[in-house]
Amino acid sequence: MKQATDQTKGDNLMANTVHDPVCGMDIDPATAAGTSEYKGQTYYFCSAGCKKSFDKDPEKYVAAAGSEHEHHH
Repeated sequence: MKQATDQTKGDNLMANTVHDPVCGMDIDPATAAGTSEYKGQTYYFCSAGCKKSFDKDPEKYVAAAGSEHEHHH
C-alpha cells in the first residue's frame, strides 16, 4: 500500500515542476541543484553545470525560455 501512496505523491509533484532554462529538463524546485535570480525571476537548475551556463549568459536562456512560456499546458 505504501508504494501506491508514494506513486500518487510523485504524480502530484510532477504538477509542480519547473523547466531548467538551460537543458529544458523538468525538475522539482524543492530538489533543484541550484537557483539563480535574473530580472526578478527565479530560475531552477538540474545541475551545477546548467546553473553555471545560465549565470555566464542568462539573456541567451531567458530569451529562449520566453517563447516556451507562451504555450501554457
